[in-house]
Amino acid sequence: MTKRTKISVAVITYNQQETIRQTLDSILCQKGDFELELVIGEDCSKDNTLTICKEYAEKYPNIIKLLSGPKNLGITSNYFRTLQACSGDVIGDIAGDDFYCDEYALDKQLKYLQSYPEIGFMGANGYQYYVRRDEKIPGLNPVITAEDSKAKEFYFSSSYPGGVYIKPVGVMFRKELLQYIDFDEIIHRELPVEDYPIQAIWSQYTKFACLPDLLVTYRIYSESATFVSLDHPKYLEYHKGLMNTRRYLNELFPDDICFTETWMQDYEFYKEFLFYLHRRQYNNAKKLLNKYKHIAGQPHYTQAKRFTRTWVHFIGFHYYKEYAYKKQLEQSV
Repeated sequence: MTKRTKISVAVITYNQQETIRQTLDSILCQKGDFELELVIGEDCSKDNTLTICKEYAEKYPNIIKLLSGPKNLGITSNYFRTLQACSGDVIGDIAGDDFYCDEYALDKQLKYLQSYPEIGFMGANGYQYYVRRDEKIPGLNPVITAEDSKAKEFYFSSSYPGGVYIKPVGVMFRKELLQYIDFDEIIHRELPVEDYPIQAIWSQYTKFACLPDLLVTYRIYSESATFVSLDHPKYLEYHKGLMNTRRYLNELFPDDICFTETWMQDYEFYKEFLFYLHRRQYNNAKKLLNKYKHIAGQPHYTQAKRFTRTWVHFIGFHYYKEYAYKKQLEQSV
């Protein structure tokens, strides 16, 4: 008798009492020819999320493995802990506020992986659900076949636009890929996000794909802009962390370096300049120019210098950028 493939679905959750039931139910109702394991990483929530997760774990003891502890680990550590607890041949990954909207979602992804051994990472298409305006819009990821997978070119090209090749919502990947991730090092370096470095690293070893089927629903809240918002307290920390992620990738794959240290410093400079521009802190912007004068001639530095010639130039640029920033936020929610 042929052994059935075991799928572990990893769910990390924190303060999601309003959505976690729908997430768990959408996993438990999955159909197909596979064995299911559900691993929940509950990160010391302050609401009733843990109570709900315990209820499900007691009801489905042969399926659910619940991880919890006395202190909050943070997203990255909790995510890695949860992945490492998965025992399946392949791992599905969905957050505690998203859910599968197709009861054959796992089966469809698994069958694609079984048909194409060169594919190690499967994305999921689906709906973007804008909670504030109660609107669902289809189209979460582009359709990517085994033939047109270009994840490595995406991450290791001088035209890299930022972000991730596949949004990590309801993804599935072969467990063997975990061997390429140094979890302790990523945590030690305090990299701001886990999906970007993980996908970039895996792109060196496998191909990615994404089905056209609408399999998942991804909730987007008004606060989903988080770190990209100029008003977020960790805005600067986040963007410096992105460049530290790039430095880490440069160390791992020196033959594929696509951004120089000078380019990365220009990026860090400009994010900090925008931070001061948003707050109309002209003197701090001038000091920043002096601090980074060693990269004079870089595109962002040159632009910033032009618009800090006088207070009037600076304020004019401030209002221009504020208008563009407001339009961006309106589109994001």
